[in-house]
Amino acid sequence: MKSNIVFRAKPIPKSIIDKTKNELLDKNINRIDIYCHSSADEDTINSAKVFYNWLTRNGKDVKICVPKTEVQKLYFSSKDFKLKGEDKTVPDKSIILDFNSKERLSSQYSDLFKNNLPQNVVGYDHHTPSNILNGDFYIDDSAKSCCGVLTRFFEGLGEKLSLKDKKNLYCGMVSDYKKSGLVSLNKSENSYELIKTNKLLNDKNSLDVFNKLDKSLSNKDKQEIYIHLDPLARLTNDEKVLQERLYSQLKVSSNGKMAYVVIPPNDKLWKKVGMDTPTTSEILKDIRTQVSTDSQKAEFLSDEQKLKMKDVDTVIAFYQKDNEYRMSIHSKSNSALKLIDYIKENINPDLIAGGHADRAGGKIDSLKKEDVNNFINSFIKASDIL
Repeated sequence: MKSNIVFRAKPIPKSIIDKTKNELLDKNINRIDIYCHSSADEDTINSAKVFYNWLTRNGKDVKICVPKTEVQKLYFSSKDFKLKGEDKTVPDKSIILDFNSKERLSSQYSDLFKNNLPQNVVGYDHHTPSNILNGDFYIDDSAKSCCGVLTRFFEGLGEKLSLKDKKNLYCGMVSDYKKSGLVSLNKSENSYELIKTNKLLNDKNSLDVFNKLDKSLSNKDKQEIYIHLDPLARLTNDEKVLQERLYSQLKVSSNGKMAYVVIPPNDKLWKKVGMDTPTTSEILKDIRTQVSTDSQKAEFLSDEQKLKMKDVDTVIAFYQKDNEYRMSIHSKSNSALKLIDYIKENINPDLIAGGHADRAGGKIDSLKKEDVNNFINSFIKASDIL
């Protein structure tokens, strides 16, 4: 395994780009699989789409390893791409995009991945290395999206991107930039306005890579993407009920620094709306970001809740995904990984979790009441101590 780490979304060294190109476009390489992380989001799927298009243009037989159920509401059309499905054929090469840890590998493809030899695995990512998969990874753990890393890749490759690929990269980048608070979308009557926050304006290279794509697209193209990235504007009645309920059920740790909401296993409303979907993910993200950034401006909080949450800077949502129980964190004070590290060192060394300092996720492979309670309480305890 070889891991290359650079900083601040800088251009990728030409030697690394050439190595990837030579390995993947070798005439003896035909079948290539591209892996998206579990609970696929816009960044991982749009990264996969652009790499898929590049490889198919060069005559490769490419399949994307992502469950069909996870892409239904993403910026993705199944008719344009081949999914791996139940195909157990081991490819000549495998590409890992937007993750590097074993925990983020989709359970549907974990056994298939084990059959890959390390020298046949290439990865591009922007997450801090953790329990890293065997392969040859390029990781820029300060870049704010994998689509941003790949924008640098194709820039260094010297190939002109199609309009579709520019839109794909832009969609993934804006989605992850929203999650990290680098941009926000303001909706007016007829259109959206993208706002660059100080966090982005003070990050020279993340701003530079964003501007390259932003200036290459028409307002019409960007509006299409902004509309897609705002599922909160088109919630169903059940999703609206869920959103209001979750805000009302927010609790605060004893030290007042962490807020959290618990969706218990087998919750009827959660199941009714499809559990972990791109829309419910956006609902949970909206709660985490609003409350962690400035609870006093959170739209659905009561005055009593705002008083209790005036010092909150970290918010966790606990929820079910199929037969797993998960958590997602947003932290204004960059405490997400500190909480995870404390739990691993002092409470549960086998905790499956990781991500960024300001946002992270984790899971347990159980829905048993005792296991779920221990999982939740470990974060509450860690927050009270830290």
